[in-house]
Amino acid sequence: MDILDKPLLKSLIDGNISFHEVMNAYNIRTSIAFNLEASILGFVYYSRKGNYHLILNGNVNYVTQCKTFVHEIKHITQDMPKMGYMIGLDMQHTYFENEADSVAEGIIKYL
Repeated sequence: MDILDKPLLKSLIDGNISFHEVMNAYNIRTSIAFNLEASILGFVYYSRKGNYHLILNGNVNYVTQCKTFVHEIKHITQDMPKMGYMIGLDMQHTYFENEADSVAEGIIKYL
């Protein structure tokens, strides 16, 4: 099962399947934070216990959260396994950030 598969994402967003069960199957723990600056839409990190933690900003609208979710999932599934450890401060104009934005825009507009 591919997380970026459009029918799966649509079902997750529509609530037709259990969001947390699917994310847990991929070792992804998703949280909503309400204490982030508006400029931080979300981020992901890999824990020492082998889980990905995806944090979304709870102070932005739902569509922005969905786009950010897809953006971060793209990093988890495609970028992080190739890059290893990285700290992403002020990297919004790098190739892989722009590519993740494009993937998110492409998927969300068709859901």
